[in-house]
Amino acid sequence: MGCAQYRFYLGDQNATTRQITTFETITVHQEMDRYWTGTVEIPLCTDSHGNWTGETESYLQPLNRVRVEVSLQGGPYVPLIDGPIVNVHHDLHMEPGQSMARVEVQDDGFWLHRNESVYLYQGIRDDQIATQIYNSVPDIKSTQTDPVPSANNLSSITTVLRGTAMELLQRLVNRNFKQWHAYVLPGPQPHSSIGCFKKVPTADSGLPQMILTGNQRNLLNIRFTSNNSLPAAFRGAAVSLNSATVTSSTANLSDIDRLGTNPPGGTPVNRMLRPGQSRDMNVANAVLAASEEDAYGLHADGEVLKDTYSAVLQPYQNVQVLGVNGQLSGSWLIRQVTHTLTRNSYGQTFSLARNAQSAGNGSSNTAAPIPVF
Repeated sequence: MGCAQYRFYLGDQNATTRQITTFETITVHQEMDRYWTGTVEIPLCTDSHGNWTGETESYLQPLNRVRVEVSLQGGPYVPLIDGPIVNVHHDLHMEPGQSMARVEVQDDGFWLHRNESVYLYQGIRDDQIATQIYNSVPDIKSTQTDPVPSANNLSSITTVLRGTAMELLQRLVNRNFKQWHAYVLPGPQPHSSIGCFKKVPTADSGLPQMILTGNQRNLLNIRFTSNNSLPAAFRGAAVSLNSATVTSSTANLSDIDRLGTNPPGGTPVNRMLRPGQSRDMNVANAVLAASEEDAYGLHADGEVLKDTYSAVLQPYQNVQVLGVNGQLSGSWLIRQVTHTLTRNSYGQTFSLARNAQSAGNGSSNTAAPIPVF
């Protein structure tokens, strides 16, 4: 068991000891399909002439960059956030020791939602459009994309999009039924953010298991919620104007890539695609994609034990949860993580989602409980 170590960059440079000693609590909130944000609390005071600190420091000015990294138990440093300062709040009090500045940092997706324009893309796939959008932002240095299948002859397709770059990316996400996700990750070096247009992983991400009970337990608590009304089987149809034929399809839920052996509890409801939903992909892919989106009916929230869980959690990864009942034990998708860094501790709370159940007691690798006394 070892303590957490932090590394801070201000304006792409290592923060000085004097700067670091002025920081109090640092909170980084990471969530799928949302900007990642960080908040740095800095105590404020006045000097002998009545001048407040936190007003002229260059590293606290708007749009200056902040990067936070953390290392657990001697492991590699993992970046939590890297981006510009977007807001500074000054909470001033007459009593000493009560005044605080709260600096809000946002990932480099911030630069994608500033200027509006009209964009035309001729004969390329949606992932190639996303790559061009990311490459237009100087602060995003590289891209990671998964290919999007095309249903038609690309040479005859022109995509016209209007809005900010982030609005364009969200339209691409929505027309692919949110199977692809558009987001920006902090890169391995300061000021090297990565633009992503990817599907969620189906394989294990290599994170240590989360264990609630037993000698190797590393979870403080975890709460589960099952939404049995959410899973649905979609059906739809499309008319070809060239051949005057109708193509119809109904999703086969057994084709969904699940995180366990069995679908969630409850009977799936029957739903229909809305007009135009299958315009940009063939009907069979459209109904399956819509059904996959609604398949995540299981959710969990919890907290890992400080100085015990040995990895830094981040969204868009899968993690094994053990020591709970047999149906809930297994692989879960991390949807949200909140990292809290103080002078003497590092904590992680999380939200997970799952589109399956495990086989049940006797089939899952649940951890054995230990006596309390």
